[in-house]
Amino acid sequence: MKANRGFTLVEVMVALVVFAVVSVALVRNTTQSLRQAGQIQEKTIAWWLAENRMSALRMLERSDNNFPSVGVSREVIETGDVSWEVETDIESTENDYVRRVVVSVYRESNDVSSVELVGFLGRY
Repeated sequence: MKANRGFTLVEVMVALVVFAVVSVALVRNTTQSLRQAGQIQEKTIAWWLAENRMSALRMLERSDNNFPSVGVSREVIETGDVSWEVETDIESTENDYVRRVVVSVYRESNDVSSVELVGFLGRY
């Protein structure tokens, strides 16, 4: 009598268990990669908005009469289908001719800033 050349039930079950474990690990890694890609995209857009706000402040013509005053201002900016709140906090420094600027960008209805950019503006 000739022996059958096939897999036993135990061998098939072990192969299925190995395949299931590998599949779960692969799905978990893919999900984590997609989540991180979304976070990177969000941080990049927030960084662009903060840089744009800081650049706009730096491009202002400054003189004794036209120098940003100390205080906090907020504006909502729409990019794509997402609303962002850009908060600009202008603070005084020890030097009257220099202001410290903190630009914080928040995603709509989020209390934690995605990005915070700090810079300085000189009067002249």
